[in-house]
Amino acid sequence: MSLTADVIRLVVGMLVGMVLPRLPLLFFTRFLSMERELPPHPDSVPISVPLIQRLLLMRRVHLMCWITALLPLGLGLWILQNSPEPFALGMVAGVSWFAITRVVPEDIEQGLGILPLSMIKSVNNLREPEADCCGNPELYWEVRAVRCKQCRHVAMDLPRPDLGRMRSDGRLKGSLRVLLTDGRSVFPTGVTSVLSESAELLSQVAEEE
Repeated sequence: MSLTADVIRLVVGMLVGMVLPRLPLLFFTRFLSMERELPPHPDSVPISVPLIQRLLLMRRVHLMCWITALLPLGLGLWILQNSPEPFALGMVAGVSWFAITRVVPEDIEQGLGILPLSMIKSVNNLREPEADCCGNPELYWEVRAVRCKQCRHVAMDLPRPDLGRMRSDGRLKGSLRVLLTDGRSVFPTGVTSVLSESAELLSQVAEEE
């Protein structure tokens, strides 16, 4: 078999290993028409009980991705035990990359995962804030942050992740966007990530030396 064919099989296997674990993000809530009381995409979402319920549901969907990841991982390892198949190696590499993107957190303080419980609790606490930002506060989770609809006060500088709503850009394009972003927001968070903190620490050590 030629080298080109092996490379193609390796790449296809990697794509299968990266896409297959993320299928629950595309199927559940979105194609089952579970919009419930949420406004349509991409409108801002009010900080309310339906939002918290959807966040908890999406957290379970993200956990289901680990279960679907076992299929290409187990199949790839089983094939590799019998023969050095590039497609199987690609599947194992794709699932490994999926695991790395899920294990490494963007925010150390929020915890592991795309929707950690600490983040959901922080959003839930905004339903009854300690102090009102204005006379008639209405908190909405916009694309980039949680803001008050009346005074535009930023209650939480946290981009909104994917909530499993039917996307306004169509099923095909929307599904591709969800696969590429893994349900995360395309906007960076206002907090320090693990990678950025590691880079800053290495730069400080280099300066001291």
